[in-house]
Amino acid sequence: MALGAMAVPAYAAANPASVCGSGYSVIDSHRFQSVRGTVYLLYSAGAGKNCVVTIADTAGKGVYMEAGLQVQRGASKYDSGSFTTYAGPVRLATGGKCVKWGGMLGSDESWTSGWSHCG
Repeated sequence: MALGAMAVPAYAAANPASVCGSGYSVIDSHRFQSVRGTVYLLYSAGAGKNCVVTIADTAGKGVYMEAGLQVQRGASKYDSGSFTTYAGPVRLATGGKCVKWGGMLGSDESWTSGWSHCG
């Protein structure tokens, strides 16, 4: 390898904003302790919606993943199954209410926030 050249990984993790769609920006994230992936919370002011996506660090054989979003005193939505790259996107209108969001990666890594991102 030439001096200053960098190896490019065969797989680059999916971009959460691309997964959720146009107008969404990351407002929070939680890295799983096993360092195999991250769950992201995004928001689109234009749509008035939050979006959650769980993304694995490396693509591979299918592994159980989940992305979930719950609006306080409102709807909840989940996407779960065996995925190679990511779970989600899960989108819900928040109407100025707090949300709980989280995800799962594999059978032993799950995380859920408390009520947060109110308004």
